[in-house]
Amino acid sequence: MSDVPLDDGAIASRVVAAVFELAAQLRAAVTQGLQDLDLTDPLADALWALDPDAAPVSRRVVAERLHCDPSNVTFLADRLAERGLVTRVEDPADRRVRALALTDAGREARERVHAILRDGLRAAGLDEAGQRALLALLGPGGRAAD
Repeated sequence: MSDVPLDDGAIASRVVAAVFELAAQLRAAVTQGLQDLDLTDPLADALWALDPDAAPVSRRVVAERLHCDPSNVTFLADRLAERGLVTRVEDPADRRVRALALTDAGREARERVHAILRDGLRAAGLDEAGQRALLALLGPGGRAAD
């Protein structure tokens, strides 16, 4: 970095560029691992949106977590079900709703996705100290800390 002072616009541009670069490095590092699991990025995202320690959730909840339309989640849920990674169960609160639940194979695949992402962060140059620093900046939920 140069010692030239930057205005807010230049700083913001550098931050955005750095975030995109990290995302590109992470994506490159995880591509093969996801292919080995027969998962596309959207399927891995949908798998990640299902918390193995929580109750099954509706497609609408998954869509909110993924910031997409529920119809997209229907497609993703179908693909995950075909692979035996999720099952549809009756929502006890509303019997009209079919919730998504991870199968044992889905839990295992989700754990493997987690390991792939963890290794990808390291491959992108973020050791544990770097990951902690980034988390402190983004906050524990992945959003910028207040």
